[in-house]
Amino acid sequence: MPGALPFVPRECRRSFAQPLRSYATRVATGGKAGGYCLGRSDWAGAIGCLAQENVMPAAVCIEDLTLRYPSGAVAVAGLSLDVRPGEIFGLLGLNGAGKSSLIKAIASLLRPSTGRVRIFGLDTRTHAAAVKQRIGVVPQENNLDAALNVRHNLLFRCRYAGIPGHVASQRVKRWLSLLGLEDKAEESVLHLSGGCKRKVMLAKAFVTEPEILVLDEPSAGLDLGVRELLWEQVRIFRAAGNTVFLSTHYLEEAEALCDRIGILHRGRLVSMLACDQGSSLAPGMAAATFRAVTGQAGMDEAP
Repeated sequence: MPGALPFVPRECRRSFAQPLRSYATRVATGGKAGGYCLGRSDWAGAIGCLAQENVMPAAVCIEDLTLRYPSGAVAVAGLSLDVRPGEIFGLLGLNGAGKSSLIKAIASLLRPSTGRVRIFGLDTRTHAAAVKQRIGVVPQENNLDAALNVRHNLLFRCRYAGIPGHVASQRVKRWLSLLGLEDKAEESVLHLSGGCKRKVMLAKAFVTEPEILVLDEPSAGLDLGVRELLWEQVRIFRAAGNTVFLSTHYLEEAEALCDRIGILHRGRLVSMLACDQGSSLAPGMAAATFRAVTGQAGMDEAP
């Protein structure tokens, strides 16, 4: 849940506890010796501190990952990457670069050919169910249950995540209202427009208040107002200490939201951009780097 301590694997909890107490002491006493008291608003700082001290596992840890299709074609080749807790990481690449395949591997929807992906220390190959409960995913493809209406799609997702019924109902009501879907709540998703389906998919990812959001082209098919709302909610989600892994075609979106941007080209991570001291990337920086490393004119502008 946003504002709460992210899941820490059992084997990491003992090493996690003492540094957390030390950090809490520094927060409460200004660095002086004494007791500690860590409030909800301090979680993001605690998470960042522990991540920097390499005590807490990376939110997303990708180690020498290769994804190979049955045809033998390689979608991702030998990719390694750590995404820190509380970070918004963006992935840019041309169509066919391997972005969606990488997203599926992170979401436990595609098994690595070689290498591994870990989510807060959990290997996606051996803990797929646990990983899926802790992440919210917006894939490119429609992931809605065609047999259910809009409300029940969201409630079913909450039930899968183990959220009590009364809490789930409140969250579903909130997201239907936020995304302007209240009048569609009882409609079958089969009858929705493409843009409305996309909004339901966004609500489905956010409604469980996951620890990590994995977003594959989340702005596709959204009008300007909904896109701006999405950006706002992503920032709120991260401000609570949570993590976002974002794949996008839109340079403006990547530069506005992301702490770091990786450029994926022909299945390989060929460049990494980082913003300066928490500010946004300089306008045009991602576009210039993209042209330099791919030889292509550039990406799309946000709609």
